[in-house]
Amino acid sequence: MRARLNTLMAWTGFLCLLFGVIPLAAMAIGYQLEAMQDKPTLQTLSCKEIEATDSEYQSLYRAYEAVEKDGASAGSGSMEKYNPQMCRVAGSGTATQWQRGSDHGFIYANLSEEQAYERLGYRTFFHALSRERWVFTAWIAAFWLPVTLLLFLTSGRFRMLPWQT
Repeated sequence: MRARLNTLMAWTGFLCLLFGVIPLAAMAIGYQLEAMQDKPTLQTLSCKEIEATDSEYQSLYRAYEAVEKDGASAGSGSMEKYNPQMCRVAGSGTATQWQRGSDHGFIYANLSEEQAYERLGYRTFFHALSRERWVFTAWIAAFWLPVTLLLFLTSGRFRMLPWQT
């Protein structure tokens, strides 16, 4: 009977490790790595708003061209030139203007905010996980240490894999 109880605790500890501790550690590391990303700013504008002579894009582009002419482009970011034809055809009259640091560009497709971030290489998988997912995984992980310690106290040795005797 004692051997069966030890085997049950070993399997319970192993499953808590497999479905709780390891995923929780991966989620925590992934969350921190995502937090270190440089998040781009998005702004959806109509083609007319971008083409206006007093628009933010026009002033940015004039400043960028001035820097390019001076030859001081080393270290400065890149700037995508606005394409009015792409805005009208692919964007159906709108374009999403993005800026990340000194890089600047346009997305001419009608995308959701999440899809636009994905297209720009900004990942939000771990930040998008629900609070319930974090709590559920933490509860599973919380059982690992007590079960493993109880197994150690009853059997006298530390068993990481349940099929080891």
